[in-house]
Amino acid sequence: MKGTDILGNDFDVECIGCALSDNTLVPVGGIIKETDNFILLQDIEVPIKGFLVIASKQHIKSFIELPKPQAVEFFKLCYDARAALGNFEDINDCTFIQEERSGHFHFWILPKYKWMNDLFDDSISSIRPIMKYAEKNLKSEENIEDIQKCVERLKLLLNE
Repeated sequence: MKGTDILGNDFDVECIGCALSDNTLVPVGGIIKETDNFILLQDIEVPIKGFLVIASKQHIKSFIELPKPQAVEFFKLCYDARAALGNFEDINDCTFIQEERSGHFHFWILPKYKWMNDLFDDSISSIRPIMKYAEKNLKSEENIEDIQKCVERLKLLLNE
C-alpha cells in the first residue's frame, strides 16, 4: 500500500498495520501505548489531533479472531484511550469505527471537534468527508505541532 503520512513522507508497505507493529513505519510522536498484542497511535495519514488507531500486532482481519483474553486486553486499551481523550476540553465526543475490509485489524477512535459539527452533518456518513477535509486542510505546521503535543500528553496519561 502506498501513501503519505501527515508529515508528507511517502511510504510503500505491504500492510500498514504490520509496518506499524514492526516499526518499519513510525507514526508522528511514536507509539502512544503498547500492550502485549496491540499498539495505540495517532493516525498516520489523517491530521486530526487525537485521531487514534488501535492496531493488532497480529495480522488478523477482525476482532472476532481474537482469543477472549486478547479481546479483553483490546477493550481495556480502547476504554483507557477514550478516557484519556476526555482530558482534552475541545473534544466534544468520539466515534468508534472498526472496518474489516482493510485486511489488518485496526480500530479508530475519532474525536469530534466543534469545527466538524460546523462543517459537516453529525452522522456516520460524514466520517470520510471529515477525513478528506483534514487531509487537504489540516497539514499546517501549527496543527502538526498540536498533534505532537497531544501524542506526548496521551503518553503521559496512558503510561502512568
